[in-house]
Amino acid sequence: MSFISNLLRATAPSYRETFDVFRLFMDICGLNIFDDNFAKGLVNLIRFVVPPLSGLYTIIAIVIHMIRYLGDVDTTILSLAALFSALEVLIKVGGMTFKRLKAVALMSVVLSDRSYDDGPTERAAFLRYHTLARTLMYITILSYPLTALMLLLYPVVAGKLDDYMLPVGYSIPFIDHKQQPWFAINYCIIVVQMSWCALSFVGMDGPFYIYVCYSTCKLEILKSYIKKIGDSEDIEEQRSLLRKIIHIHTDVLKFLKDCSEFYQEIYLTQVLFSIAHICVSLFHIQLGLKNSSYGMLATNVAKMWLFCYCGELVVKKSNEVSDAMYNNKWYTLWHTEDLKAVRFMLANAQRTVGFSVGGFGILSYTTFTEIMKTAYSCNAFLHNMMN
Repeated sequence: MSFISNLLRATAPSYRETFDVFRLFMDICGLNIFDDNFAKGLVNLIRFVVPPLSGLYTIIAIVIHMIRYLGDVDTTILSLAALFSALEVLIKVGGMTFKRLKAVALMSVVLSDRSYDDGPTERAAFLRYHTLARTLMYITILSYPLTALMLLLYPVVAGKLDDYMLPVGYSIPFIDHKQQPWFAINYCIIVVQMSWCALSFVGMDGPFYIYVCYSTCKLEILKSYIKKIGDSEDIEEQRSLLRKIIHIHTDVLKFLKDCSEFYQEIYLTQVLFSIAHICVSLFHIQLGLKNSSYGMLATNVAKMWLFCYCGELVVKKSNEVSDAMYNNKWYTLWHTEDLKAVRFMLANAQRTVGFSVGGFGILSYTTFTEIMKTAYSCNAFLHNMMN
């Protein structure tokens, strides 16, 4: 436990070392959207273009495979799960690539911030939330590759290689995958593509966790400053504190607004496909306990819980900032200029803060509850259709 604790604990307040890990995963997959040479030059262009083209081929192969084996319920369910995954990763890659300049600007704000040098309170807050970012990093690195490994090894563990069972529901179109060497070729293609998907998801989810931890850290520091309002009788010191609070609050609200605009379509897609994944995987498990859908079900539930947990962090900390504005000694300020500043901050503190899900809501525990309810309702609908 001591080793794990030391592994997760951040040693530097800057988020640079954690970002470099996620950047490595993105670079491996050709998705180095934070680099100046992204898609520039023949080599970088090929590294970026080949995976999406492979994804388009995969979608076509899945549809053909599903139509060909439509009478087989297991194959149809595995094909649907593969289709959802392929569409999800393509939309996520496309969305982040299309808005890459905004992602670069947001990360530049995080990495260039040196406010942890302002004092021990600020440094402690940065270290605390950098540790959280590292914890989320390790969870992400473990979860996606583990899911891919579970799917890839299922035919081997279940002893179904002699039945020519593939890990997921697609194969090379118009070729019988139940003959050698086509079965081995299909298996190798699936291994490569699933490995790329797992690594790319690690890299693409990473910046979101850093943005969340950074904004929550700034809100924590802001709350500590707000609590000091009215503690000093020095008018200039209090006015300097009020100016600093307004500056930090304005910056963090703008940062969160830009983050929300960057992710809102991406996480709407993520939510919709996760609901579909959870529904289909649960349906598959209920049809027969011995299948490969456990990993996909667990990963999608855990993934959405992590995203909603991160969203809830921001919402909760924003509410704490709002409460701190009411509970400090603002009533000891008698100058009209100072009271106007307090009233401005009170109005700002009432604003709804969070990561938008396509404009339909924000990431929070309430959203996670709605996701699970919707997935279960869709699952019940599928059972009624089967009956």
